[in-house]
Amino acid sequence: MFKRFLILISCVAMNCLVLPASAITDEQKNSIVDNCVRISDNLKNIQKSDAKARIFLGSHYETVLSKYVMPLNIKMVEKNKSDTGLIGNQNEIAEARVSFSNHFVDYQKGLEELVAMNCKVEPEKYYEKLVSVRDKRKTVASDVQKIDKLMKKNLDLVKKLKENL
Repeated sequence: MFKRFLILISCVAMNCLVLPASAITDEQKNSIVDNCVRISDNLKNIQKSDAKARIFLGSHYETVLSKYVMPLNIKMVEKNKSDTGLIGNQNEIAEARVSFSNHFVDYQKGLEELVAMNCKVEPEKYYEKLVSVRDKRKTVASDVQKIDKLMKKNLDLVKKLKENL
């Protein structure tokens, strides 16, 4: 329950300032300065939870590829029963995993820079960086959704293969 609360607070911190950087008002600047400590603390919590999620997801993706997807495709090729759909899907999963890793590293660097900034000194630059980091986080989330769809597609292809054998 507490973890869900932290995630909710983290999401609020990442989404609380949604206007374009050029549209930031004096009221918003003051809000950033007044809530700087709380915002920074929430971002540090996001940083910790996202690092754990990246480790979990990265190892999960690697395990699925190396212990399930690739060995099946290798066996199929060895028995001259290769399925181009499965092999193509394996390649897509591998590419999406690399994309996820690269995008996550980019996001993590941006988040580290944001956490290191002093939001009281330059609230406009802080806000601009926050918007940039939010966009990078959305890209990572999109990568996760793509991999999830590819994994489900692989499962469907394996079920179809099983039916045809």
